[in-house]
Formats: sequence, C-alpha cells, structure tokens
Amino acid sequence: MASVYVIAEHRKGELGDVTLENIALAKELGQKYGLAPKAIVLASSARAFAEELADYIPEVLTIEDPSLENFLYEDYAAFLRPAVDMFGPGSIVLCPHTAFGMELMPRLSAETSLPCITDVTELELDGTRLRAKRSIYNGKIVSSVSVDASKGALVTVRTGVYQAPDKLSARGTIEGLGVSAEPVRKKTEFIGYREAPAGEVDITQASFLLSIGRGIKDEENIPRAARLAEKMHAVLSCSRPVVDKKWLGKERQVGTSGRTVKPKVYLAMGISGAFQHIAGVKGAGVFIAVNRDPKAPIFRVADYGVVEDMFKLMDALEEKIGGER
Repeated sequence: MASVYVIAEHRKGELGDVTLENIALAKELGQKYGLAPKAIVLASSARAFAEELADYIPEVLTIEDPSLENFLYEDYAAFLRPAVDMFGPGSIVLCPHTAFGMELMPRLSAETSLPCITDVTELELDGTRLRAKRSIYNGKIVSSVSVDASKGALVTVRTGVYQAPDKLSARGTIEGLGVSAEPVRKKTEFIGYREAPAGEVDITQASFLLSIGRGIKDEENIPRAARLAEKMHAVLSCSRPVVDKKWLGKERQVGTSGRTVKPKVYLAMGISGAFQHIAGVKGAGVFIAVNRDPKAPIFRVADYGVVEDMFKLMDALEEKIGGER
C-alpha cells in the first residue's frame, strides 16, 4: 500500500503550523485515494515532536541523529534518501513550501531522481499520474502540472491553503525509522538564529487589524489610514509593498516574510492578495477585503468583499463613525 508522508518542519523546539497544514492534505489524499498518511520527524531528539504529531496523524516515524539538531538541507537529504527508497512505489512526500522545503526537496529530488512539484495548492491522483495546481502571477493564473508518480513524487505545499486538522480520537503510533546516512560534504554551516528586533506594535496580538497595500498609492495617505484605524479601534498593518517603500515599519507587515496574525477581524484595503500575504492571515475570524479590481485574488479567500476604491470607502467609514476627519 502506497503512503503519503509529511516531513515535519520545526524550529527552536517548536513545530511549525505549516506541518499541520500538510497533514490536512495528507489525510485528504488518504481518504480519496487510499494512501496511508504518515509523518516523519528528523531531529537530534524527536520524541516531543512525534508525540505532538501523533495527536493528528495515525503514524509518526522518527529519524534521530546528533547532526539533525539544526536544519541543514544536506544532512536532512542524506537521511531521507535511504528512507525514500524504503517507502515503495507510488508514495508521495509532502513538505511545506517554505525556506525549509525549498532547500530540501530539490536536493532530495536530485538525489533520488523522483519528480518534484513545488508551491502546490491542490493535488489529485489519476492512476499513476499526480496532477497539481499552482497559482502564479500573484494568483491571476492557475497552472496545471502532472508527473509520473509510479515510482513516487516529492511535493512542496503552499502555506495558508489548508487548515490544521482536528485531533484524532485515538493517538497515532510512533516508531523509529532505522536509516543511516553516509558522511556528507557540506557547503553550508548553521551559525544561529537572528530574530527581527521588536517594533513599536505587536500586530500578532491585535483583535482587529486594518491592513493597507499597494492601493494606498502614496506615503502621504498613510496618516489617513492610521486615523481611520484609530477611530475604528483597530491596529494598522500592511502588505509587503508598503514596507518595501519604507512607508511603514517591518513590524506591521502581514505575510510569510512578515508576521502571521489571527485577529478576530481583518480588514484589507487595496491589497491584491498575493499568496505570501494570505498565508500570514489564514487564522482570521472575519476577513473583509476592499479592492477596486473585481478579479483580485484576495476575494477568493475573503468572507466579505467590496469592489470599490478604498479611499471612497474610507471616507464613508469616517463619516459613519463621526468625529473630525
């Protein structure tokens, strides 16, 4: 029986939320195509990670070695190569499309000769053909890709597409995977983690975010948005283009290269909806989008959408709220 394996991503002793997203996809593929969903943890000490994952997936496999204390793609690939050989034909290996997965999976593909599809939003099996959908050009085009998965396939999954699954009624099993790796001649070295300095606000703790994007047009319009946010008792946040222009600080950026937020209400104004941004706001309670482009990708994920010029809506909101403008 073929299986679908999720490679767990962890950092500084904590599992990434993206791993649970991949588990959701693995379980979906298991239900549709009869694949057995499993997780793989590589670490110097994997037990704590494995026990956490066993709440969500029926089987967890561990690979332990001192060299796996911190992530280096050469070491991970060296241990996964013999593991993949053990998985058998038709098995699919999933990994988050993060810096972790983007370094690891192409290397593993080169070493195993298995096809690799990156940045996937949907997967389906048609016999031995693995078909995937990939969103490109900031979500304006959906690309379809298929590979021969008869010998297996490697996939990186876009973050923010799948929601973490519910816990199992009975915890899964944990088993060590007896593989060893040949010595690796490495070109990279782990030096340490460097955290971004704390900013003037912590948008991750806000219950209401008013977020602005490229549609704000000019720096002189930032105070206008900040005033509205204050009147609405919201915290002002933004997408990457606003930070790149240095109109707002990095601490206010929502997205994969900024902060992941889970506000009760997220009001996005003038944001097109690039996947990097959407991934950072996947946990919002109510998602409201305002954009004058009716085909903006953000409307695909928003709970409510307004096709209108953001400045007209800002005027209307200020008038409704009252007070000085």
